[in-house]
Parts: sequence; structure tokens; C-alpha cells
Amino acid sequence: MKNPFKEIIGREELPDSVKKRVMVDIEVIKLSLDLADLFAIKYPDSMEDLLRLLDKKDKN
Repeated sequence: MKNPFKEIIGREELPDSVKKRVMVDIEVIKLSLDLADLFAIKYPDSMEDLLRLLDKKDKN
């Protein structure tokens, strides 16, 4: 797969500040996705497992 940025920019070099800003933005997006995964998927699954465990314990 070709890099579309190389076709757009050609042989010009971007300033380091722009590269750094893009990398920071990508890190923020990754962090946001990790937090969403934690609170939307992992936390409810953990609570469900805990409640099932407690329910089994109460039945015994």
C-alpha cells in the first residue's frame, strides 16, 4: 500500500513541530480509545464476574 502523504507532499519535508503534533494527537486518540475500552467493556465485565461469583457464594 502506498503512503498517500508522499503523493500529496512529494519530496518536501515537514517541520519537526508538525510531526510532533501529529504524534501527540495520535497518542491522545489511543489513550481515549483505551479509556473507552476500560469503562465501556472491561469494567462492566469485571462487575458481572464479581456479581456472579458473589451469587454463587450466597447459594452455597
